[in-house]
Amino acid sequence: MLSAIVLLTCIICFIAYRYYGNFLELRCGIDETRETPACAINDGVDYVPTRASVLFGHHFSSIAGAGPIVGPIIAAAAFGWGPTWLWILFGAIFVGGVHDFGSTVMSLHYRGRSIVETCRNLVGETTGRFFLIFVLLALVYVIIVFLDLTAGSFLTRPAVATSSGWFVLSALGFGAVISRTRIPFRKAVPIFILITYSGLAVGHFFPLEGLSKNTWLVAVLVYCYVAAILPVNVLMQPRDFLSATFLYAIIALGIAGLLFSNASSQLAMTMEFDSAKLGMMIPFLFITVACGACSGFHRIVCSGTTSKQIRSEGDIKKITYGGMLVEGVLATFAVACVAVLGEIVNNNPVATFAQGAAVFFSSLGFSKDFGVTFAMLAVSTFLLTTLDTCTRLTRFLVEELFNWHNAHSRYFGTFAVLIVPALFAFQTYTAPNGTVVPAWRAIWPLFGATNQLLAALALVTFTVFLKSRRIAFGFALIPAVLMVCMPMLALGIMSWTFAEAFLQSRQWMTAVLGTVSLAMFLLGLFVVSMSARFVGGRSPPDFYEPAKTGG
Repeated sequence: MLSAIVLLTCIICFIAYRYYGNFLELRCGIDETRETPACAINDGVDYVPTRASVLFGHHFSSIAGAGPIVGPIIAAAAFGWGPTWLWILFGAIFVGGVHDFGSTVMSLHYRGRSIVETCRNLVGETTGRFFLIFVLLALVYVIIVFLDLTAGSFLTRPAVATSSGWFVLSALGFGAVISRTRIPFRKAVPIFILITYSGLAVGHFFPLEGLSKNTWLVAVLVYCYVAAILPVNVLMQPRDFLSATFLYAIIALGIAGLLFSNASSQLAMTMEFDSAKLGMMIPFLFITVACGACSGFHRIVCSGTTSKQIRSEGDIKKITYGGMLVEGVLATFAVACVAVLGEIVNNNPVATFAQGAAVFFSSLGFSKDFGVTFAMLAVSTFLLTTLDTCTRLTRFLVEELFNWHNAHSRYFGTFAVLIVPALFAFQTYTAPNGTVVPAWRAIWPLFGATNQLLAALALVTFTVFLKSRRIAFGFALIPAVLMVCMPMLALGIMSWTFAEAFLQSRQWMTAVLGTVSLAMFLLGLFVVSMSARFVGGRSPPDFYEPAKTGG
């Protein structure tokens, strides 16, 4: 059963890429002769024309992180693998894929500007400024969550910490070779893939043991700062290309292992509609799965770093729509990992993914210990990628907000961005039932709701963009309506729940979460209503149209 689900997902996603992806290109008027911002600006730091294969690795590693692993595993354990899988499949093809494709198209038409700048130009200055608050909060959520998960994985599996450090050094070497030597790219790739994967042996023999979680948090924060200020072709691009190979290996080995293992699901297809841990399936299934089906954070990556590196509009479908479909496959495999175990191990979705993957790898002859280490290393590379990409994107927004572009903004802006996540990452939270959990577990539902609402606002903006060009926009409007309803309902429920919990516990973090939930609900209501004016009848401002380069 599990192997059939994963194989069917791969087949359906391939068909969707071939046909629905072509539909999106035709409907949006993709023109390969139009000059992209990467080619027009090409500053060697953020705007760098990049081959599609390398950029796909960066893009996928940035949008994935632990999102398509943590969310689907939590949702499947609460609501069953059936509804979780169906939402992943439907969402990736018709909602998340459209969202990512449209976000990139819009950013290219605005010289690679961010989601905030695009929103400001399309639906007005005031709405754009409120939209900026959404984006900044979503980015802060991501950094807090992934900081904790990364430090926790290094603490639990010291070998992974060593291997991750080796991986970063390998990526720096790869970047130096392809940018400063005459060694052909095709020859350098297999050499550095071999060097990178040898880090598994290095980690096995030299695990970084004896360090506390707080020490790892500090180390990861320092890494985020350094990686976020470096030019993209020094670390980000080569590292993301190499990290994508972990994904390919995980999916290939996982599917092969599924076919040979004859593993059956220990998890029910459907469970109760009202989960004791998460709440009602509608809306909490949608916001819990998050990145596995649709994510507003993807819009930030699409318009923040990806659009600044695309060298031809013909690469948009390959990188963004294709990236979302591959993420859907990864999310489905994550569901299979928790299904084969029957529960979330030690209340840790990342460990659950690693142990479930190890079950499938073992049918191919790999030891369970190797399988767990390899899977956790793959997740940690995604986490590190998302962390420093997210830090860089937040710095872009801060620079836009204050019109701060000088020789020092890159350094001071990055430092300022990391202050709030650093404060929250060291905190714990006592749930209403008395259990003490990391801060990220308390924040995850709020992150999911804000993330999904951000996606809804991005789809609404895309609808306005299409209307401004007199293009039929129903394929964007329908998912936009769905994505508005689910997170708004979830934020309303969470505001009430946190208010009740605060009256009982008087915890400051409960008060903060409740206040933020209510504020995001009201802010979302305002931004959606302001944006809906342009969908309903009022014409949006003129949009930027880049010049053609000929041909």
